[in-house]
Formats: sequence, C-alpha cells, structure tokens
Amino acid sequence: MTPVTSHHARAVVGSAADGLVLALCGALLDHPARSAARRRLYLAMAGVAAVDVGVAELPALRAALVDGVPPEQMSSEELAVRLRQGVVVGAWGLVLTVVDGPLARALRARGVDRPHLLLGAVAGLGAALSTLPSWWRQADELAAVDRATARLDEELAELLDQPAG
Repeated sequence: MTPVTSHHARAVVGSAADGLVLALCGALLDHPARSAARRRLYLAMAGVAAVDVGVAELPALRAALVDGVPPEQMSSEELAVRLRQGVVVGAWGLVLTVVDGPLARALRARGVDRPHLLLGAVAGLGAALSTLPSWWRQADELAAVDRATARLDEELAELLDQPAG
C-alpha cells in the first residue's frame, strides 16, 4: 500500500473539480438566463476551476518562488492523461446534454423541484468516479518518482559527507 501523497490529493481534487463543474453546469438550467442565481453558479464554477488550477500549479509556484527553479515542462504521459480525462468529462457532458431535456421533464412531472441539478449531480459524480482511477495511477507513478529521487539525493549526500581518501 503506497502512502497518500500530495500527488494523490491532487488526483482527488482534480476529479472532484471535474464532477463539480459538470454538476454546476446542469444546475444552471434550473434558473432563468441572466438571473442572479445563474451568475452565482457561474462564479462558483470559476472558483472551482481556479482552485483546481491553483492546487495543480502550487508545487511549481512554490519551487519558483522559494527555490528559484523554473517550472518543468509537462511530460507526454501527463499530457496524455489530461487529454483522456478531458474526453471522459466531455463524454459525460454530452450524455447530460442529450438526456437532460426528456429526463428533466419526467422528473419535474414526478415532483422534483430542481431536475437539472439532480441530473447534473449524477453526471458530475459519474465523471468524477470515471476520472479518479486514472488520476490515482498517475499519482502513484509521480510519488514513486519522488521517492526514487529522494533516495538518490540521500545517497549523494552520504557520498559527499564521506571523508576523502
């Protein structure tokens, strides 16, 4: 069992943000266009996106500010994971778009007050649960790289501390 690392926390935050934004997109349809409620939901979506980006970029920002190290380029593996996740979330959004109208009418006829919020929450939960395993695997790989780097740093420090001769 690998320990939970900041990479794993990032995986959970990323998946939750994907799902929450999709749920908020569904909830938008329960409110009239240009209403205060819709503006608050747009603001919440922007806040979720900002937190997600902030959490993702925090290590690079910390390294740049504290250590003066320029940020690393995104690896091709990480880019591939991000693209797959985008496709998965996009597919959930497409499903929500296709089924929202008929299902929302049916739910409203059964007495559900906010059918679009309910459908958005279901799609958002599906998106979050669909993306989490891939994010988690990537977090495991990044944590393993961090552990290997730390071991090499320790070995190098040990070698440098040995007396010459």
